Amino acid sequence: MNIQTINRLPGVRNCFSAAAFAVCILFSVQTHAQYSGRGDDAPWRATAAQKIDQNRKADLQIIVQDLEGNKIESAAVSIQMTEHAFKFGSAVDPRYFLENQSQYNAGYAAKVPEIFNATTLENHLKWRAWGGAWGNSFDQSVTLAGLDWLGEREIGVRGHAMMWPRYQSVPDSVRTILDIANPTQQNLQDLYDLSFNHIADIGAAVKGKVFSWDMLNEPRTSFDIEDKLIGFAPTGQSVITSRTDIRKRWFEAAQTVDSNASMFLNDFGILAGGDNLDSNIRSNYRAVLTELTAANTPMDGLGFQSHFNETNRLPTSPTKIWELLDEFAADYDLPVHITEFDYNTTNKDLQADYTRDFMTAVFAHESVEAFILWGFWEGKINHAEAALFDLDFNPNLNGEEYLDLVFNQWWTEENGLSNLDGEFGTRGFLGEYEITVDYQGNSYRQKITLGSEGKSIIVSVPEPSSMAILGFIALPLLRRTRRSEILRS
Repeated sequence: MNIQTINRLPGVRNCFSAAAFAVCILFSVQTHAQYSGRGDDAPWRATAAQKIDQNRKADLQIIVQDLEGNKIESAAVSIQMTEHAFKFGSAVDPRYFLENQSQYNAGYAAKVPEIFNATTLENHLKWRAWGGAWGNSFDQSVTLAGLDWLGEREIGVRGHAMMWPRYQSVPDSVRTILDIANPTQQNLQDLYDLSFNHIADIGAAVKGKVFSWDMLNEPRTSFDIEDKLIGFAPTGQSVITSRTDIRKRWFEAAQTVDSNASMFLNDFGILAGGDNLDSNIRSNYRAVLTELTAANTPMDGLGFQSHFNETNRLPTSPTKIWELLDEFAADYDLPVHITEFDYNTTNKDLQADYTRDFMTAVFAHESVEAFILWGFWEGKINHAEAALFDLDFNPNLNGEEYLDLVFNQWWTEENGLSNLDGEFGTRGFLGEYEITVDYQGNSYRQKITLGSEGKSIIVSVPEPSSMAILGFIALPLLRRTRRSEILRS
C-alpha cells in the first residue's frame, strides 16, 4: 500500500502521531468496506488506459491549406472538445429546474446542463406518477415541460420506467384487479388493456423526447401483472403462456409506438455486491434474459442499476466488473447502460475512490454507452451521503472525482501549429468539437463530430480579400461550458 493510497483511507488525514497513525490505519482498514484494485499502482489501471484509448478515442487530423491546395505551415490550430459522445448523466427532478415550480432552485437549473449530457427523470415517468396517483406536482404537464426544457438544452433523457409491473408501482385501477382472487375474463381483459394502453399513451406522449426507455424494470422481482395474465387469451389473440410471452408483447408494443427509442431491460444487483456477489441474482436475471432472447424479443439493451452501500451491496472490484460485462457481452451482445449509480456511505475517501474506479471500469468497457447517477445534489437525492455536490453546489470529494474524469482526464483540448505538410492532429475522445484555425489575421471555425472511425478535415484559409466573398465567419459556440470553467466553479 503506497502513501497516496494510505492518505485516502478514512480518518488518516487526522492522524498526526506515529501511534495514532497506526491505530487509524488499522481502524480504517478493518471497519470500512474495501475492494480489490483500489491502490494507485493496481495493474488494472494500465489495462483500463489501453481500453479507453481503444474504445473511447480516435485520430483527428486537421490539414490547413490555401485556396489553391498549397499546404500552410505555422497556422495556429485549436481543437476544443464541446461534448462527449458517451452519455454522462443523473436522475433529475423537473420541479427543481422549472421556474414555475415551488421547488425551483437556480443552482440546480444551472448545474444540470453544465455537467450532464444525459438525464433520467427520477419519478415523473413511472406509471403511478404519470397516471396522477402522486398528485399535482407529478402532473403530466410538469413532466412534458421538463422534457422540453432538457431537449432545448440538448440533454438526452432516458425514460424510466415504462413497465414496472409490481403491485406497489402500478395505478389503483391495476391494483384493484390484482386484488381479485378469482378474476373474471373481463377483469383479465381489462388488466391486459390497461398495460397496453399505458404503453401506447406514454410512449406517444414522449416520443422524440427520450432516446431510450427502461421498458421493463426489475423483472426478477416484479411480475404481479404477468402472473395474473398467464393462461388468459386476450380478445383476438393467442393464450398468454408465460411471463416471457407477455413481456415480449410489451416490448413489441413499445417498439411500435416509438421505434427510434432504444428499449432496455433494467434490473438491480447485477454488478453490486463485492467480488463474492450473490450468484442467485445474476442467475435469475440471466434466466429472464435468456428466455426473452430465445423468444426473439425486440430488446435493445441492458440496464444495470448499480446501487452500492456498506452492507448488502458492497463495492465490486474493477476487474470483476469487467468479468461480468464480458460475460453479458459474449452471451447477449447488447449495449449496456449504468442506469442508477450511487454509493451510499459515510466514508468519503472510499466513496470518492470507488466512484473514480467504477466510472473508469465501465468507461473502459466497449459495451457500455452511458453512466447515469441516481441523483447528484445533496438537496435532492435519495441518500444525501451519495451526493456529488453539497447544498451550495460545491463538489465534495465524490464530485471532484467525477468532474476530473469527465472534464479533464477524458476531455480533449489541443493547441498547436501546423507542420510543413500543413497538418496538426491528436487522438481525441469521441464527441463534438470546435476546430479553429488562425492564420495571418484570419480565422476559420468549424464544428465537427469525432466518431470511432476517426476524422481528417481540410481547412482552406482564404486571403483577407476573400473573406467576405466566401462567407467565412465564426460559428457560435456549442452549449457546453468550457472544461476550465467547470473545474473552477
